[in-house]
Amino acid sequence: MIGGAFLLSAAQSAFNNTIIGTAASTAPGIDPALLLATGAAQVRAAFTSAQVPGVIAAYMAGIKVVFAITIGASAFASVFSLCGSWKKLHAEDLKNAGGAA
Repeated sequence: MIGGAFLLSAAQSAFNNTIIGTAASTAPGIDPALLLATGAAQVRAAFTSAQVPGVIAAYMAGIKVVFAITIGASAFASVFSLCGSWKKLHAEDLKNAGGAA
């Protein structure tokens, strides 16, 4: 659970940093605060038609970084899951473990 929270924060930070850095070269003159505050659905309404292709390119670069983090974390979790122990659950023990039911 904590790993998910850390990775979500890391992906958001990487997305923000990448989109700002890429937009500086693909769409110069855009306010970074406006870029981050504008959602992906409002890009065409918030920016001029000349700026939209650069903003979309910046969004695509940010999304690629997020997917790279996700793929890396999934690969790590898959490899790490092989380190766990395998225990057989006996049916008799499960019947005796009744609980409050």
